[in-house]
Amino acid sequence: MGATRIFQAVPVLQVADVAASATWYQNTLGFDADPFPAKPPYQFAILRHGDTELMLQRSANTGPRNPTPYRWDVYLRLEGGRIRKLYQELSALLPTQGGRIQRRLERMFYGLCEFEMVDLDGYAICLAEPLRDDSDLPTPEV
Repeated sequence: MGATRIFQAVPVLQVADVAASATWYQNTLGFDADPFPAKPPYQFAILRHGDTELMLQRSANTGPRNPTPYRWDVYLRLEGGRIRKLYQELSALLPTQGGRIQRRLERMFYGLCEFEMVDLDGYAICLAEPLRDDSDLPTPEV
């Protein structure tokens, strides 16, 4: 193959309402949205937060989702030691925005601390970060 290739994986989430879902990601996780076409109804949006991207695609076949703990659709790895604060903020915010916390903040055996939330469309999102001071966190119940 010769040249080194660098890939970035970008999840594409099928949603019923791109505008509503993009607004949810802006309000809950601070993503910026770039929807297409220029005016609603939007068919597609690229969400960006730093180097992280998610895509939303309008689909009539979204159907009800039934997420279960430890089976996420998107995995977001954080930096900066903010996972505890983010967990607290989202625990308070999600009941008012749609969505919910699905799994508490836990210390995992592979060295990361994680919690899961469910977005407006029922997608399970795991947020994770390595923490040095994680001895007070519970471990998974499974």
